[in-house]
Amino acid sequence: MRTFFSSKDTQNPANGYPRETVVAIGNFDGVHLGHQSILARARDYGKKLNLPVVVYTFKPHPTLELRPQSPMKLLMTYQEKRLQLEKLDIDFCVEEPFNAEFAATSAHDFIHEILQNRLHAKVLIVGNDFAFGRMREGNIGLLEENCREAGIILELASPVLLEGKVVSSSLVREALSEGHLEEAQKLLGKPFFYRGEIVHGDKRGRTIGFPTANMKCEEKFPLLPGVYATSVNWQGKTYQSVTNIGKRPTFQGSTELSMIPLKIETHILDQNFDLYGEILEVSFHHRIRDERKFASIDELKAQIQSDVNLAKKLLQ
Repeated sequence: MRTFFSSKDTQNPANGYPRETVVAIGNFDGVHLGHQSILARARDYGKKLNLPVVVYTFKPHPTLELRPQSPMKLLMTYQEKRLQLEKLDIDFCVEEPFNAEFAATSAHDFIHEILQNRLHAKVLIVGNDFAFGRMREGNIGLLEENCREAGIILELASPVLLEGKVVSSSLVREALSEGHLEEAQKLLGKPFFYRGEIVHGDKRGRTIGFPTANMKCEEKFPLLPGVYATSVNWQGKTYQSVTNIGKRPTFQGSTELSMIPLKIETHILDQNFDLYGEILEVSFHHRIRDERKFASIDELKAQIQSDVNLAKKLLQ
């Protein structure tokens, strides 16, 4: 991705923004197989017409702005989404600030002010359930009519089906919430991951022979507490690992667990790196077991070793 723009940047031709584009619109949370299909079609048009591809997306996610009481959590942070789009050879990303003022934009203004005047769309690709404008007043019929008048090629992307189900961000969340990591990975086309800075913990893992990297994560979809077979990407290399998400009940004594925040602690197998301050990406491949409280430290150590042995088999 050559350039990232906020919506205000795109209004300044001095920034080198192209005059005609292929535009793909969506939230693209998770950049799952359905999103990847839309983006692949956009890239095909870009190559055919020799035009740059623009992803037009929103920050925050419209659901979070329109229904702040919603418990929905993002599958990717906004930065992670940009990085994923870059890997998919998207030329430009436009991140529209989604607020009450933008939500009040009429369907007419969305087409003429944004698609035509700002994005200079020659080709527009959206999902076949796309709706736009104030109160979602713009339907596909209206979009088709206006695109014909404006000379914009409109492509409606059909849903991607996996085992008879439409691939969607909601379906990915459902799989993750039930601990079905393998199913989520099929839908995403890649493992679900956390990416964040490694911070100092209380070093308990080191004292029992299993040092861990404690990750500071931006808020995103929370996996079920438990132990996972994972892999760590750091400085371009991948390492096998075991990750615990939870509250470490064995060490909490009489402390009320509901008052303790979840921790993400990763033990990299057969390595002992100093990772404080580093940015790691931890991918989750298999759920091994629930987190539980052990009667003694020795019992905990034996279980961790069993988890490590199983993770090595699962990650082969």
